[in-house]
Amino acid sequence: MLQDEYYVIEGDKSSCLLSWDEQSASFGMGKPVNVTEPINVRIAEPIQDTPKMVDYHEMPEPVVSQRIADALIPLDIYGIQLVPAKVRNPKDPFSEPHDYWFIHIWNSIHCLDKDSSELEISQSGNTIFGIDKLVLNDEVLRLFELRKRLVFELAEDASVLLVHESVKDAIMSTAPVGCRFFKATEWNSDITFE
Repeated sequence: MLQDEYYVIEGDKSSCLLSWDEQSASFGMGKPVNVTEPINVRIAEPIQDTPKMVDYHEMPEPVVSQRIADALIPLDIYGIQLVPAKVRNPKDPFSEPHDYWFIHIWNSIHCLDKDSSELEISQSGNTIFGIDKLVLNDEVLRLFELRKRLVFELAEDASVLLVHESVKDAIMSTAPVGCRFFKATEWNSDITFE
């Protein structure tokens, strides 16, 4: 099954959350953006006394260190764009911003097998509140060549970021701090809080 080749990537407890420090409108359109300057990002509340800057942060889109970016660049991944980012600590206005890379993911695939998955959904059935069991539709995934499904957001729930095992292996080769991978077959929405 193709689902066995996929992982959900998430930040861990060591990574602080980030948020936009400027308008983000051009990034929500589902296509590449034209950026000439680094984007501005800040550490989000609650801010620790000494925020730990690790290799992987979320806002909820990934913001990664240079070494993870260096692992991703040679893969030439369809549907993502690495955008330079400056991350500042609003509690320390005189500190130098940290250099990071925002991963703009514009590849989104409708491939949730709603019949086989276990979902917490709204009465209308249009909103997913939680996923207790994630099942991907292999038939839909087979419609895309591998290079077009290496990294993608689950269209039915954009908070779920799926990466192919080859991408996971490339990231893990950097021994990153701040991220976790869960096999798609074993992931559920509550894992985030464990």
